[in-house]
Amino acid sequence: MRIATITNWAYGITVGLTLASGSAMLMASSADRVERQAVQQRQVFDTLSDEVENDAWALSDLARLYVIKPSPETLTQYQQLQQTDKSIEQRLGGLKDNGASREELALLQDGLRIANELQDEQQAALAHVARGDASAAIAVLYGTAYETELERMQTQIDRFRQMLEHRAAVAIDQATERSRIWRTLSEIMVGLTALMFLFVLGFILKRRVLYPVVRLSDVVQRLASQDYAVETPHFTQVDEIGDMAQAIRIFRENGLARQRLEQQRDADWAIRELLARMTQRLQGCETIEDVIKVAERFAPNIAPTIPGKLYVLDTDPWQMRCVAQWLSPAGETTPFSPTTAGRYGGDSAIRRCRASPISPAIICRRRTPASRSAYRSSPRAKPLAC
Repeated sequence: MRIATITNWAYGITVGLTLASGSAMLMASSADRVERQAVQQRQVFDTLSDEVENDAWALSDLARLYVIKPSPETLTQYQQLQQTDKSIEQRLGGLKDNGASREELALLQDGLRIANELQDEQQAALAHVARGDASAAIAVLYGTAYETELERMQTQIDRFRQMLEHRAAVAIDQATERSRIWRTLSEIMVGLTALMFLFVLGFILKRRVLYPVVRLSDVVQRLASQDYAVETPHFTQVDEIGDMAQAIRIFRENGLARQRLEQQRDADWAIRELLARMTQRLQGCETIEDVIKVAERFAPNIAPTIPGKLYVLDTDPWQMRCVAQWLSPAGETTPFSPTTAGRYGGDSAIRRCRASPISPAIICRRRTPASRSAYRSSPRAKPLAC
């Protein structure tokens, strides 16, 4: 897989994990907000239920106190509290607006109805006191029926409070659990994002990019200094690094080929220079000995891997005589007759032969009689190189 593809996938996964982590954090924050709302609602319900309970018991206590010990102050307090007491609809509306259920409102409504009935009995007791019948008033407020109604009212309020506590506790627990789950998911997403980042740094940048690029950089520096002996790294992965390695390998092969061509060109120029110098020296030679010295000096440099000998043709006696040799050539150096040139390579042994109808010529015994007059040696006994 190419590095660009891996990088795009890693980038997409990282963005997805980041978005998922952000969404999980938002959901956890929403769950926390629901939990706070549940706690606030429970506090409001507790306040309202306490208000209902306290008002009912306060009215009952003031009425009982007044029938036992009538006083204008007690009556005034009772009347003020009764005037400020809210109606059933107002109390139920306040609870309903804060999210109370129908069952809870029904329980509270029963309790408030009982409290209103108790207030009616309290008004009857106060009327008995006003008429001077205190015993009847005491019988009403301290009787069994009144106590039973008070207990019923307290029971309804307690049940209402228990239902509120249970519902609030369930809501808080659910909100806390959702918040914990979303926070855990958010932490997991953050951890996966960090692992993906480390994967990109460790695997892609270090193993797939940094390490190969360092090796390729060293190879490129050595190739730039024309050190073509360096071995190019071989990367099997099909990606941008593999393409770079292939390009560097081709560059090295081209450099080696160019280097070989330059070496061959330099060698050719050196040989040409030697040939030019040898030609110049030969043109300045005046004797056979000078020619022999020039040939003996330049021939090993012109053909350093080819051994050879230089022969001259003597007319008296009629024979080929070796006057110079170089690079330890094989074979004998004894003089031989030109007619036996075949044992030294035949016609190719005489380098300065040319076709001529003039006779007599140096005849090679290998030739047929019809072609013996076709070749003759160079005149004036010029040297022959073998």
